[in-house]
Amino acid sequence: MESNARARVLGAELRDLRKAKRVRIVQLEEQVGLSKSMISRIERGERLADETEVAAVLGALGVVGAKRRELLALAREAAKGNWLATGSGLPQQLKGLIEYEQAATSITDVTSLLVPGLVQTPDYARTIMVEGGLSNADVEERVRRRLERQSVLTRDNPVPYLAVIDEFVLRRPVGGRGVMVDQLHHLHDMARRPNVTIRVVPKERGYHFGLYGSFVVLEAARTSPVVHLENLKTYLFLDKREEVQAYIDLKPSLLAAAAGVEDSMDLIMRCAEDLKGCPR
Repeated sequence: MESNARARVLGAELRDLRKAKRVRIVQLEEQVGLSKSMISRIERGERLADETEVAAVLGALGVVGAKRRELLALAREAAKGNWLATGSGLPQQLKGLIEYEQAATSITDVTSLLVPGLVQTPDYARTIMVEGGLSNADVEERVRRRLERQSVLTRDNPVPYLAVIDEFVLRRPVGGRGVMVDQLHHLHDMARRPNVTIRVVPKERGYHFGLYGSFVVLEAARTSPVVHLENLKTYLFLDKREEVQAYIDLKPSLLAAAAGVEDSMDLIMRCAEDLKGCPR
């Protein structure tokens, strides 16, 4: 069966369970009757395992109870495509997002609301989470996890990353002027990395397609691209080809609306200087 967002999470869960049990793929191959290559593809999210295959793997690993029910339900739902989650579904979706980011060969992040998570500073991210009403312990855990996710941009063989950001995002003093100035300097520094491109849509541009809402396109070598959408309490993965393609097709228009690379970097620094110069 073709891979999708749930397949990525399901594979990651099965991989993590196998490693926790210290079972090698070749041992699992002997017990469940699936080839080593097929198990590897399932664990990488490149192939969607059906419910019978998942049950066999869970049985071989000795997984029972709530975790077994959760993963069998995920296998049943996976064939439907697209994935809307609210409330308790968020941790599982977040795992899916992390898996996609780690495997991505290209990430395109379009935002007219907030600085994208992969290029946020700790203080900027912390402000968003505190204002969102999270407890102190949850805030620090979420910030830590977000910073870990950012390693995809700075590791060896980093992911090529494009951010298209509306200028008003840069002028909104999230966390206060000091936090925002530091955030803008961080954006400018990140844009100097060879794998990172940041393009800013100037406020003079008026309407552009990014104003429909923020979205992330994640492309990988061996699976179809997906689109990730997020708001206060909801995550949505789109993986149906025609829906994903509609977002991919916006890229030329968005780049046409944005300033060039050097002009965008200059605009980021002008926004920082303007914030510094604002009276208290």
